[in-house]
Amino acid sequence: MSDGIRTPGIAAFVAKFLLIVSALLFLWWWKLQPAYVALVGQTAGIVLRFAAGVRLEGMLVEVDPSGVLSTETILIYLVEGARYPIDIAYLVANIPPYCALVLATPGLGLRRSLRVLGIGTAILAATHVFFLVFAFLIADRVQDAPEIPTAIGLFLMTLPFLLWIVLAYRDKISTFILVAEGASPKKEAPPTSAEPSSQD
Repeated sequence: MSDGIRTPGIAAFVAKFLLIVSALLFLWWWKLQPAYVALVGQTAGIVLRFAAGVRLEGMLVEVDPSGVLSTETILIYLVEGARYPIDIAYLVANIPPYCALVLATPGLGLRRSLRVLGIGTAILAATHVFFLVFAFLIADRVQDAPEIPTAIGLFLMTLPFLLWIVLAYRDKISTFILVAEGASPKKEAPPTSAEPSSQD
């Protein structure tokens, strides 16, 4: 009976998610992505300039017209006349799926949905800034260790789903942990002393 009740709910969630994520990705690649890349690029540039001492001369955001909409967006830092391009488009595109997951989740309510959206997108934006700073600082060493940025990229791609589970289902996870701890068998206390034996 439980499978029969849950299956329609899961199917409705998946259908709602697919509709929302399709609309959000179109809007993201149509208008929002270049502006967002410029925002996180400027923020990372401030960190590089004042925390890492990098002499940045400027920043460019270029959209390759051969791509679909703005899917081929590249951030370029200018340092002493040299161009340092960073392909970040596929990483920052993890924001629409996260927003779609939250919006498709039933039972959150408006206020909680907005709170989960705000916290999650702020965390994602912070990881994007971190990636830009890290990618720029190790740009000369990536050829010797390409697995490092690849591992970071895979982590950023899965991060929206982790944030969604933790932030949207935090109360249910806490309840599950408490129930699991309460259901675990308690250890019996060891005897404090041996019973005296009777002697004739």
